[in-house]
Amino acid sequence: MKCVNCGNDIPDKAKFCPYCGTQNEPKQKAAGNEQTTEQYQQPWEQPGQKATVSLDYSLILKIGTGILALIYVIFAIRYFVGGVRSFLSIFSWGYAMYIPQAVLTLINSVCFGGMAAILVLIGFSKQREKAKALFTVLGILGVAVIGLSFLRMIWTLIMGGSFVFYVRILLSPLFGTVAVLGATYGMLYIVKEAPTAQDYYNMNSMSDVFKDCADAVQGAAKDVASDVNSKTEEYRSKNTSYSSYNQNSGYQGQNYSNATPLKTDRGLLGYILLTFITCGIYSYYFIYSVARDVNVACEGDGKSTGGLLKFMILSIITCGIYGWIWQYSLGNRLAANAPRYGMNFQENGTTVLLWDLFGLFLCGIGPFIAMNIIIKNTNSICMAYNRSKGFM
Repeated sequence: MKCVNCGNDIPDKAKFCPYCGTQNEPKQKAAGNEQTTEQYQQPWEQPGQKATVSLDYSLILKIGTGILALIYVIFAIRYFVGGVRSFLSIFSWGYAMYIPQAVLTLINSVCFGGMAAILVLIGFSKQREKAKALFTVLGILGVAVIGLSFLRMIWTLIMGGSFVFYVRILLSPLFGTVAVLGATYGMLYIVKEAPTAQDYYNMNSMSDVFKDCADAVQGAAKDVASDVNSKTEEYRSKNTSYSSYNQNSGYQGQNYSNATPLKTDRGLLGYILLTFITCGIYSYYFIYSVARDVNVACEGDGKSTGGLLKFMILSIITCGIYGWIWQYSLGNRLAANAPRYGMNFQENGTTVLLWDLFGLFLCGIGPFIAMNIIIKNTNSICMAYNRSKGFM
């Protein structure tokens, strides 16, 4: 071994040159240290390997299609409510000219609901080979939405509407559908499941296309339903086991059953604002949630409060009269079940109905007072139920 400074021979293990005093490291050791430093420069990496980060694109597909499906569900409900209102206007005021508008609006809501369902199947079905056919179904429904919007625009113009205003009836669904189809295709392209032009060229006839689409929808729907059922059964089994364990352990004063607390914070101001913001959609959700909670809190009295579907169907048949009947029956049921929870309501169904009918002559505030009575008594019943089950 030679000194790096003076070039004289020095012992192999010497750290300093005995002639000039220059520090010298053994070459093998230095090489070894150099190799070690280079090899393990990043402690999380193995020799000869580089750290890689894998991105789960299937999760992106699920989240993206889920958000788009939720948007289309909102549109479906909105159009359905609009179609029902048009039909109610026909029965109430005799405007037969609104029949085509109502029919087209309801069909449009069905298409929106169908697109929401297909988006869910695209994102959550495990049968990934059917994704291309499902995207074709999504495109067909999108074209149907655009066509129905065009017919609605034409009919509105025939009835004397403004062209500049009602052209938005066509443009909004057109650009919205194109954007959704483009976003869905992009997500499918990322996961390498997007259809290509060659896929459609290879199809023999339109009957084959519709057959493949029908098979894909049926298979994907069964797959998603099976997955949901399995997860539901798993949750129920775990919940039942947990409930049995706590009952056998002798816990007292708390509720460990499958019951869940009921909503107790409804308010008249929130009802009015949310109904206005959602263009009337919240009022139907209010009916659904109140009927659900009252049926739970008043279970065992031999009565049942009609749900949203029954409310909407009978309201159409009775030209809106069933809404008053529903509130009258609900008011009586709340008053009748109050004593079982140690309460006493002064207002009953008759009080609510009188405010609905004769309260209209008091600057129209009667129906709001009737609704406030229903909200107040429902909150009280639900709060007493929660207390009896140990939730409060």
